[in-house]
Amino acid sequence: MGKSAVLVVVAVAVVAVVLVLRAHYALHAHKARYRWTDDDLALARKDSLYRSHLTVTGKVQEHLAPLFPELLAEFNPRDARFLGSPVDFVVFDGLDSGEVARVVFVEVKSGRASLSGRERLVRDAVSAGRVEWRLVRLAGEGVESAGQRALG
Repeated sequence: MGKSAVLVVVAVAVVAVVLVLRAHYALHAHKARYRWTDDDLALARKDSLYRSHLTVTGKVQEHLAPLFPELLAEFNPRDARFLGSPVDFVVFDGLDSGEVARVVFVEVKSGRASLSGRERLVRDAVSAGRVEWRLVRLAGEGVESAGQRALG
């Protein structure tokens, strides 16, 4: 093999190495720019549907909770009023029978779900006895206010 043939082989090898390195860096740049693959997208969609299903199931269970054995054993469903947030229910225990023995704030959770920060704040306020009763009278249409009586 002559000198020129060796030079051709070396030149082809250098060009091949440059092309391979260029392709490698282009692939690396593409992966850095487009981090997510189609498989990642499919997995994210599946996870989103699963989480959505759990959320909807939880919301339905919250609304139907007074009819579940866990609450039926302790409360009359007619005594429960749904709030949704920051707690799920207020139970006026005994209201249906005409004598309220206690007022109970109820938060419904399923599985390993834990209280949110706002739910913990309400729990702590109730536990500490920071609960009050207020009567607020609004002056509205059809209600005579003190100012109207003075003018009339």
